[in-house]
Amino acid sequence: MAEEKKETTKKRTPKKEVEEVTIEKRFCTNCGKELKGNEICDCSANEPVASTITKDAILNTCKEVWETIINAFKKPAKTNSEEANSNKSTKSVILIIILAITFALYLMATFAGIAKGVEEAAGSIFTYSGSGYDPNYFQIFIYGILIYAILAILPVVSALIVAKITKNSNYTFKKSFNLYVTSNAPMVFVYLGMAIILLMNVSLLTVLGTIASLIIGVFCFFNFILGFNAETKIKEDRRSYAITGLITLWIVMVVVAFLVVGATIFGSIVNDVNNDINEINDILNW
Repeated sequence: MAEEKKETTKKRTPKKEVEEVTIEKRFCTNCGKELKGNEICDCSANEPVASTITKDAILNTCKEVWETIINAFKKPAKTNSEEANSNKSTKSVILIIILAITFALYLMATFAGIAKGVEEAAGSIFTYSGSGYDPNYFQIFIYGILIYAILAILPVVSALIVAKITKNSNYTFKKSFNLYVTSNAPMVFVYLGMAIILLMNVSLLTVLGTIASLIIGVFCFFNFILGFNAETKIKEDRRSYAITGLITLWIVMVVVAFLVVGATIFGSIVNDVNNDINEINDILNW
């Protein structure tokens, strides 16, 4: 009886079911070697990590630049503040390249109109069937980009100088650059629109386009001035002096730049125009 009791008191340990664990194998995408754990294959461990520009990244950047141009119209104060205080200048760099290219196209269209006007004037006076003034459009395009680069850097530097004079150390060159480019983003439409209008050669459209360009230009100018005032937080009794100093310094630098540029770049273009006109006159007076 005692033995039966001992047998009944014995604990029976239930058999545990064995679970099958499947381990996913990893292989190197370059050479196909099997990798264990977090192992990195030798064939790619020492290779430098290259930043690849994907199609999605390009599309997203273009979308952001487009939104910045539109928002500079819809909500200029907020957009200028956000871009001025941004840690990156990628959009501003892309925007200034677009602005420079569209300005160069506008300059090319202007000289194309001049060339057509010279040819029509010569043809209306005498029965002359020559080609007239033929501008070097590639040269004008390069000059246009250089001119815009000079015109863009002047207000940026002027604002930075005035900010340092008024002891605004937080106003950096990057902030000034981002602010100016963002505030002038709507000028992309102005340059493209005027280029198309000038090529169409319609007098009424040219007048209306010029008026619209002046209005948008003034709009962009005040956006930059108001943005500068907001970012520097100049005291009330010094604000008018600082803004006046900024505008004055800006104008002086632009005048000096135009004198220098006019003596070099525009001088060569004007000489080409005069040479062509002289050739036309020689033919007409023959």
